[in-house]
Amino acid sequence: MATYYGTYGQKVQYLASDPASPQLGQVWFNSTSNLLKVGVTQQGSWATGGNLTTGRFLLGGCGLQTAALAIGGNDTTRSVATEEYDGTSWSPGGNLPLGRERNAGAGTQTTALTMGGEIAPAGAITNTSLEYDGTSWTSGGNMTTAKSLLAAAGTQTTALAFGGETPVGNTNATEEYNGTAWTAGGNLTIARQQIAGCGTQTVALAFGGIPDGTSTEEYNGTSWTAGGDYPVGTYGIAAATAGTQTAALGSGGVTLPRSESFLYDGTSWTAAASLLTAAYQNGGAGTQTSGLNFGGEGPGGRLTTTQEFTGGPTVVAKTVTGT
Repeated sequence: MATYYGTYGQKVQYLASDPASPQLGQVWFNSTSNLLKVGVTQQGSWATGGNLTTGRFLLGGCGLQTAALAIGGNDTTRSVATEEYDGTSWSPGGNLPLGRERNAGAGTQTTALTMGGEIAPAGAITNTSLEYDGTSWTSGGNMTTAKSLLAAAGTQTTALAFGGETPVGNTNATEEYNGTAWTAGGNLTIARQQIAGCGTQTVALAFGGIPDGTSTEEYNGTSWTAGGDYPVGTYGIAAATAGTQTAALGSGGVTLPRSESFLYDGTSWTAAASLLTAAYQNGGAGTQTSGLNFGGEGPGGRLTTTQEFTGGPTVVAKTVTGT
């Protein structure tokens, strides 16, 4: 019978713990767990960042991994809180005029936009948008249609809002913002809510959502066309809102809190490293190679967790099984 030594000319290492930095193709036996392991390539890795001050879900997010914004959400009530992330910790920003959840965010930490959602005290779905200057929020233009659980892309002065739930059901509407007013854009192919999005006003991406959890659509500034399907049917996904149509990151989601994350290259999605903490209806920011996932709902309730994604291949330990 062939042996590993006879085939490869080397013996299997016998180690009490997995190597801190395994090599690709390295094989070892973990004597503590009694498992045979091998070093394999994995796309990207997640690390723990600084916690939000208050655990909340259904919040808006925007910005970069080192300069992000968490906007509103639900922390048992509709929150007025804005928090700013510097790559290490969150600190308070200017409060929203009214508590708001199920809203979307676009732009940067110092020139942000949030739109739609449900506002306090009654929870009415709103068509309002607000602009942030790094210190305080002021009123922006009203969207044509009130909607919540929508997605957004772009900047404070060239934004896109698409999908969501209106008082009469899910919508396929897209609206474009010029820094003053909203106007109609091309409709999504599928009306859906709890949708994820990223990109710019003229090169955007929409994926996931209810009722169609796998569809990806690409926007060219005029119309939406089908892209590669998201690998798992889900909604409430955190998107890297500064990601692009050809370099996007999606993570987490429902039905149960999910830990998967996936990368889009403009054609198809591929699996990346899993979140450290499964979450859904969380905030997202950053780029495909420097993403951020924060807050949301997890197995134990509302999360303060922040998770930072670093792209590129890494080598990790994988258990060798008989299947």
